[in-house]
Amino acid sequence: MLAPTTVYANVAMLIRAVLSCLTLAAVLAACGDDPTPTSGRVNPIPAAPTATPAPASDPLEDFPSILLDYTRLSELDPAGLKSMVEENIETLSEFIRRYPSNADAYMKRGVAYIASYVNSGSREDRDESIFKQAIEDLDKAIDLNPKNVEAHIDRGNAFSQKWDHEKAIEYYQVALELLNEAIRIDASDVEAYILRANVYGFTRDYDKAIQDLDEAVRLDPGNSLAYFNRSIVHTAIGEYDRVIEDLDKVILLDPDHAHAYSGRGVRYRLAGEPDKAIQDFDRAISLSPNFPWAYSNRGIAFTDNGEYDRAIQDFDKAIEIRPFPAAYQNRGNAYLYKKEYDRAIQDYSSVIDRRPNLPNGYIGRGDAYYEKGEYDRAIEDFDTAIGLDENIAYSYYSRGWAHMSQGNMSKARADFNKALELGRDSGDIEAALAELKKLEEDG
Repeated sequence: MLAPTTVYANVAMLIRAVLSCLTLAAVLAACGDDPTPTSGRVNPIPAAPTATPAPASDPLEDFPSILLDYTRLSELDPAGLKSMVEENIETLSEFIRRYPSNADAYMKRGVAYIASYVNSGSREDRDESIFKQAIEDLDKAIDLNPKNVEAHIDRGNAFSQKWDHEKAIEYYQVALELLNEAIRIDASDVEAYILRANVYGFTRDYDKAIQDLDEAVRLDPGNSLAYFNRSIVHTAIGEYDRVIEDLDKVILLDPDHAHAYSGRGVRYRLAGEPDKAIQDFDRAISLSPNFPWAYSNRGIAFTDNGEYDRAIQDFDKAIEIRPFPAAYQNRGNAYLYKKEYDRAIQDYSSVIDRRPNLPNGYIGRGDAYYEKGEYDRAIEDFDTAIGLDENIAYSYYSRGWAHMSQGNMSKARADFNKALELGRDSGDIEAALAELKKLEEDG
């Protein structure tokens, strides 16, 4: 019995992708339209005068004000991200020395510190001193300009990176109050509606997010960002037909929007149209050759088609660019289907190393151990997965097969019944129970 791990892993990955996209969309809105940097490095600040007043022009304009800007720059030059962030921090520090009352300088240095923090290691091993510096800078920016909406959102984003959602929402709430005031003053402020919608996305108030994005589209039908962000919210609430409609509109307005092609490809794949999905992922990669999520998504589509070697090549490329857990998980799935179980176990173990508190890696590794006939180790992994989340039907279903393979019929039956209770397809459970009955009758 080859357990269909791809189904569970892909759904879990989609949920994580939705939440991640909501984060990215919210911070993206802070800078207006979707920027496409032309180089892997931000232009340096021109030499500033020695006088303390801020210069008439804005030498900070080219520095990222949101974390997503650094993400996009890293897609263009992944190897240069670390040095780019370090150079930006150094240059912004010099600017702050000359202009210590400039709120935007502190905000942008805070964002640079967040980017440095995110890339300083796995979530468990990150350098907390960098995070502390980021918060100090964002706090200073807010002290200097309490109505700096971007700084409040950046501070919320920083705590989201630590999974401190309660504190993140506290800061997003302040941003909402400021945006409510801005819209009361000017009910035609499209950017305010977009930004408020995405903050609603953070707080999972999706109905209000849709209302704001609908209003943004009404006010500015040519705003591709409004359609793109609305597609993300439609994904979160399960309105998948609307997702493709919105992304079609984004691509019509902005034919070079790599993320729109990748997002539409995900929807086509889940709708059972892998060829269309692969075409969209191809286009996303041609537009952004260092876009790790597009490689990973295309790899999943190849896995769906049974093209495991091509899938593994894509997951290899995604991991080369950015070694994120979902790429290891999905490469493990491809190896599992190729029956290369030891390689699958290595990849699932990499997921566990990076995300020990999530069940995905344990479920996948349990399947691989099951296929190797190592039932005790499989059951141990399924036990761990159930301990982390007791509401995943697939964990019980897979553990049931492992118990049955060991001759523990009562435990197997209990697991199959629990899986059925949690929503496992009744056809799968009937087949499992039929096999269980046959083994019992054969003695």
